[in-house]
Amino acid sequence: MERGALWEYQVFCAVAERQSFVLAARALGASPSAVTRAVQSLERQVGAQLLLRSKSSVVLTPQGESYFQSARGLLRLEGEAREALRDTQLGAQGRLRFSAPDLLGVTLLPAVLRRYTAEHPGVTVDISYTDKWVDPIAEGLDFAIRGGFPASSDLLGARLWPYARLLCASPDYVARMGLPREPEELGRHRLIMHTGPRVLKDWHLRRDKRIVRMHAEPAVRVSTGSGLMALALQGVGIARLADWAAAPEIARGTLVPVCPGYTATSAQGAAPQMHAVYASRTLPARARAMLTAIRECAEDLQRQALKR
Repeated sequence: MERGALWEYQVFCAVAERQSFVLAARALGASPSAVTRAVQSLERQVGAQLLLRSKSSVVLTPQGESYFQSARGLLRLEGEAREALRDTQLGAQGRLRFSAPDLLGVTLLPAVLRRYTAEHPGVTVDISYTDKWVDPIAEGLDFAIRGGFPASSDLLGARLWPYARLLCASPDYVARMGLPREPEELGRHRLIMHTGPRVLKDWHLRRDKRIVRMHAEPAVRVSTGSGLMALALQGVGIARLADWAAAPEIARGTLVPVCPGYTATSAQGAAPQMHAVYASRTLPARARAMLTAIRECAEDLQRQALKR
């Protein structure tokens, strides 16, 4: 690694994160003795011992714990400034890493990626599809896409698009079991649900100003959005699906709306939204371009749905 003005901060953070001078030296491409000298120099400058060393372990002192957070923040700011300068000179370049809900991987994102990779050949893309809550800082991601209702956190957020949650079933299921038109009828039907921690709650179904609360007892639970969609398409039961995923299937006739006119909302009647969360106010050009491409594709789908 290039030894610039922030070399000693880089070394200190590497040792603190790995709890080892040897492992830090390997990661930095330096000798253990050079790493030791860099940490000792930093400790002399700040006038405090930052690390406690023994034959078996390296741990932060109380002063080191506090200084580590500041040093890591400084390195992040320097990296963002360097990234912004590179973006100005070269445009979207480098490796883009983000996470997204599983169902986006089989609906909207393939079309986005086809256009994005053609327009930005200098970017390599690494996507983690998961319905679990992901911390982009801990996972080293540029951002994480989430659905539902944004949770309060220290992260920054960008609204991508609002959507509605619809209850849907296959024509085969409706032919066998009938079409519920009011929420009170759902108790006699087989419900299939997502196992996400923020999903297994009472359903609140809204039509105009009326909100009906019902306790949903699932006959089948599944851990992914694509799995939920597949079960609905196979006629296993009634599923709660985002309109951006359900609308194309409804248009093809492979799904039909259940309780027509109702949408699933929060207890207060609010509609969910897709959003991205990230740690830095200065996103690299590659990330900004991807978020723009996702918004534009979602808007195209919504316009197409309105025409149907």
